[in-house]
Amino acid sequence: MKYFTLNNGMRIPAIGFGTYPQKESLPVSVRNAYKAGYRLFDISDNYHNEEFLGEAISTSDNNMEDALIISKFSQPYRTNELINCFAESSEKLAGRVDIYLLHWPYPYLWQEQWRRMEELYSEGRCKGIGVCNFEIKKIEQLLSFCKVKPVINQIERHPFFQQSKIVDYCKKNDIQVMCYSPTARQDKELYESSILKKIANKYEKTIGQIILKWEIQTDTIPIPGSKSEKHIRENYDIEDFALTNDEVLSINDLECGKRIRYDPKTRFTQKEKVKFALHRLKL
Repeated sequence: MKYFTLNNGMRIPAIGFGTYPQKESLPVSVRNAYKAGYRLFDISDNYHNEEFLGEAISTSDNNMEDALIISKFSQPYRTNELINCFAESSEKLAGRVDIYLLHWPYPYLWQEQWRRMEELYSEGRCKGIGVCNFEIKKIEQLLSFCKVKPVINQIERHPFFQQSKIVDYCKKNDIQVMCYSPTARQDKELYESSILKKIANKYEKTIGQIILKWEIQTDTIPIPGSKSEKHIRENYDIEDFALTNDEVLSINDLECGKRIRYDPKTRFTQKEKVKFALHRLKL
């Protein structure tokens, strides 16, 4: 599998396994994913399933020593306890959090949260730190004061919602883009695309495989998830073909601005923002 190199020198697989929203089924899914070849696993304290990934890690033959584990900080009202939150995640994940991400740019709080994440990194408690759902303005603000540049910005991205401006900005600033919901949760309209069907038929691949290959060939990291052992294997089995430049461009043309997950601009209500501001005064 192809690897990318992050701005701190880390090598990271070009495809990962997403764990949301699985819980009890996760250990089996992770073992199947590891067997299929995945070496990157993404999770969050907000998914309430870290212990299940930890179970898969601790019960594997080699403790998945060659895998990278990503988790996220998603508890804004515990800003003062961010380092403790990291320790809690690490304990649940069999002592393994390689890269730690800030799940959202929490209003009034994210700058202080980033400083505490920098402490984790400077102390060598994780190998990299990054962000999720940061738009260009927020990244600009972060880069204006950070001592440690984020290695990753994890965003929603798929052919219907490509976020090209953010992707280009991150590439320009050596921040790796990672894509959640990379197949738009198998959006019916997307999967009926004649363009994708034609390309899939040419390579004798599924539409999902074509989309994931497009993500990788545009230098982003998709993190598909599945309970199905068949789909887990399929999602990883995309090394034996390459899309032509014209095919990549034709998929680019599917952009229609169709977001399927939360919009960072409207993610938090005014009431929540007030609570965040009040919490900031206590720090």
